[in-house]
Amino acid sequence: MSEFDPLTTLTSRLIAEEVIKRVSEYDKLQAKLRATERVLPYISKQETMRDLDISDNTLTKFEHNGLKRYQPDYKTSLVYYLIDDVIKFIVQAD
Repeated sequence: MSEFDPLTTLTSRLIAEEVIKRVSEYDKLQAKLRATERVLPYISKQETMRDLDISDNTLTKFEHNGLKRYQPDYKTSLVYYLIDDVIKFIVQAD
């Protein structure tokens, strides 16, 4: 039976801990964003800022870094995000 060297063991443990941490963060954030019953899988910009306790400027930076926004086809200032996109973006940003 072969044993792993200490560096491999340590690296494996650190990777596993990081995966567990990110899955836990994902679950917590998903629970928070899904706390209210929703008919659609979208969350408004205002709700996103409130739920994540972030400013409009922070959310704009998220968009510049890849968070996709959704707007109705008619002329409006309403902005929405897919809840799963927000969760993935937050968890990956660490």
